[in-house]
Amino acid sequence: MTTRTAMNEHTLKRLKYDPAKGRVELLDPPMPGHGTFGVRVNKTCKSFILLYSFHNHPRRLTLGTYPDLSLAEARAKAAQAVELLKQGIDPGQKKIVELVEYRTSPTFEEAVESYLEWARTNKKSWREDERMLRTEFVPHLGRTKIGDVRRKQVVALLDEKAKTAPVQANRMLAVIRKMFNFCVEREILDATPLVQIKKVAKETPRERSLNRHELVWFLHQLAGASLTQNTRFALLLSLMLAQRSGRIVAMRWVDFDLEDRIWDRSGKFEKNNNPIAIPLSDDLLSILKYLREQQVQKVMSHDPERWVNSKALPSPGQYVFPGRWPTKPQTQPSLNRAMRRFYDDYVKDSDRVEEESLLRVAEGYPRPTVHDLRRTATTHMSKHGLGKEVRSRILNHKDLSVDAIYDRYAYFEEKAEALQGWHAYLKGLLQKEFGDVDWVEFYGRRMESVPSSEDN
Repeated sequence: MTTRTAMNEHTLKRLKYDPAKGRVELLDPPMPGHGTFGVRVNKTCKSFILLYSFHNHPRRLTLGTYPDLSLAEARAKAAQAVELLKQGIDPGQKKIVELVEYRTSPTFEEAVESYLEWARTNKKSWREDERMLRTEFVPHLGRTKIGDVRRKQVVALLDEKAKTAPVQANRMLAVIRKMFNFCVEREILDATPLVQIKKVAKETPRERSLNRHELVWFLHQLAGASLTQNTRFALLLSLMLAQRSGRIVAMRWVDFDLEDRIWDRSGKFEKNNNPIAIPLSDDLLSILKYLREQQVQKVMSHDPERWVNSKALPSPGQYVFPGRWPTKPQTQPSLNRAMRRFYDDYVKDSDRVEEESLLRVAEGYPRPTVHDLRRTATTHMSKHGLGKEVRSRILNHKDLSVDAIYDRYAYFEEKAEALQGWHAYLKGLLQKEFGDVDWVEFYGRRMESVPSSEDN
């Protein structure tokens, strides 16, 4: 049944479904060339409709249901549909296309998968991108359509993170902004919701380095039973080698020549694509041989019958510091967690802090981090006469000179001498505190029977 009358809000509210009449349509007076606006009343709802003609074929467009859509909003949508008609576009067909596009558009989690597929072959830091996206964003936005994610939702998550980890919140912003920009480039999205969004927190450049007393504190913390062997030696090598902690945990046996005493890294794996060769001191060589021996024994223990009569030893695996899964390395955040635990557990005992006077705990002295170990090593080596040129080569800072690009062994002897002196200094601190011991004896074999409560 169809009734023609100008619809108003009062009439709309009073409309009721009558089973005797069945579905009823109440239409406004027709407006030639502009279609006819109306309301359809059936058993389940009241719907706004627009009747129109497209290429001489009658068409019907459902605009929405009342009261989700008000009368004024419905008339506005009808006016928009009429404007499309004037442009020669069928508003009903456009709505169907948009609905299909929406239903087939990816969720946030699916968009993350697309981004990570690209990042794995184009970004060295893709593992950290994956960790942040899956840990910080997917649990909250995963099932939401990527086009429905709003700026305020992302900002709310970033603000919450900034309460406890302001710098990490800025890193999260950089990653999710990159992901949205990727979606725009691939036409998954028309526009990113994160245009011109500012950093969540102000960052202050870190200048923390450990003095001699704090190095003693650090060596004591490494002796804690809560650490796994991997974490203990990864932290120790971060200090001894002055390399980025991300490179330390990703050490591969294939890059080491233990006979020629070289850690030879291809630039492909470097932050700045700079190739570098690091000389291995006696102390480093003993640590690496010990770690390799431990991994080989672990492999043999899993299948003793296979190796009992074998003349060749099994491969230790790919990584010097394997993670939970042997095919992946230990993660850099595990080192940060250990350093944070060192500090938090220590400062809880204020009497001990005051009595030992090893760690500077005061305003202006932030909690030591893993990256501070790299700064500490170079600071102490500079104090003992290390020149800027050699220091830059040890740190593997970007150098665009032809010599730097083609000669990864540049200043090799000077680097060896500087690292040997640094390691001798550290070993002197170790032996002054713990007696006539070496790194492997004290942090390795002595701890083999001590259970660890830490997860990699």
